[in-house]
Amino acid sequence: MALVVTYPEGHDGWWDGSVRTRAETYGYPVYPLAEERRILDYQVDYLLSVYYPNILDAELLDHPDQEAINLHQAELPRYRGSNVFTHAILNARDDDYWQYGTTMHVMAEEVDAGDVIDRRFVEIREDDTARSLYERTREASIDLFEATLPDLVAHEIQDRRTPQSVFDGPRYFYTKDSLEGRKEIDPERLADPEAATAVYDLIRALDFPPHKPAYTVLKGRTVFLTKTGYEDR
Repeated sequence: MALVVTYPEGHDGWWDGSVRTRAETYGYPVYPLAEERRILDYQVDYLLSVYYPNILDAELLDHPDQEAINLHQAELPRYRGSNVFTHAILNARDDDYWQYGTTMHVMAEEVDAGDVIDRRFVEIREDDTARSLYERTREASIDLFEATLPDLVAHEIQDRRTPQSVFDGPRYFYTKDSLEGRKEIDPERLADPEAATAVYDLIRALDFPPHKPAYTVLKGRTVFLTKTGYEDR
C-alpha cells in the first residue's frame, strides 16, 4: 500500500473506528480528503475506493497502472448513488425483489457506472432496518474483497470485467438528498390502517442509528419512530 486518503483528524463519523488511525499504526502515509491529488505523486497499481465521499476526475481515475476500483455496497447496476439501503427496503415489496447486493467495480467518471468485477448478495428480510441490512452487507463485502484480492495481486482483474449493460432488471439512481422531507410522518397517516404496511416499511427503511430516524409530531412534541434502540449507538 502506497498511501491512504481519508477523512481529516477529528472527523466525527457515524462508524466505529478510524481508517486514519489504523493506517498510521501501520506506518502508511495518510492525507486528508482535501489533499487527494497527492495520489498523483505516487506510482500505484490500483486505486481502491471504499465509502469515499468525493467524485474523482479522469486524471485520478487514469493514474493507477492497473485500475481504479470501488467497493459499492449495493447491487450494480440496480442501485447507483446514495441512501441505497433505505431505498432497497422501500422498493422491495412493490418490486417483489427481496435481495440486496454489494459490488466491486471499475470506476468511471460517471458515478457507479463502471464494469462489474464481482458481486455478493444478502436477503432483504421483512423485519430489516436499514442498519441491519447494512450490517449483513458489510460482512458480504468483506467476503467479496477477500475473494477478489488474489486476482488483484496477480493483475488478472481485467478477465473479470462485465459491462453493466449485460445485466437485466430495473435501474435506480438516488442522490444524497433523496430522503429529504421523507422522515416526518403525519399522525393521520400513522393512524390510517390502509397505510400501515407502507408506513411500517418507511420506518424500517429510515432506521439507521445514529442518524435521525422517522418521526411524527404530536401536540408540538417530536416522537421518534424506530425499531432499533438508539441509546446503544
